[in-house]
Amino acid sequence: MKILSLALLFTYIILSSSCSLANDKIGQIHTMKGDVTIIRGTTVLPANIGTPLQKGDLVRTGKPGAAGIVLTDDSTFSMGSNSELALKEYAFNPKEGKFSLVARMVKGTFAYLSGLIGKLSPDSIQLSIPDATIAIRGTKLLVEVQK
Repeated sequence: MKILSLALLFTYIILSSSCSLANDKIGQIHTMKGDVTIIRGTTVLPANIGTPLQKGDLVRTGKPGAAGIVLTDDSTFSMGSNSELALKEYAFNPKEGKFSLVARMVKGTFAYLSGLIGKLSPDSIQLSIPDATIAIRGTKLLVEVQK
């Protein structure tokens, strides 16, 4: 009986931790070419197609490199070679009316196509570059940020 209890406790802990990881996912790497990394806190992770992304991640493409990111609301970022995108804030919960997308295009080239947040709550989107914040009034955007 003690072994069964320990096994159930262990299963509960594993399922609880994997559920919390799934809740942290805001999107994923959908396409990539060349060198692409994700900086999460102080950890540098190699990216692969399907790699989950979290709030606070910095996605970096090498030279040469490119990445396509799809968030859970179907917002899409395409990044060119030698680019950096910081995913600062993200919330997408239509049932609770929570919408937020805050991203910073640090350097490089980007294309952005808005998803459901842009349709349901366009004022909840903030895309910034080093010297400005871009207001979303449409659904498409192409930006090049030079140092």
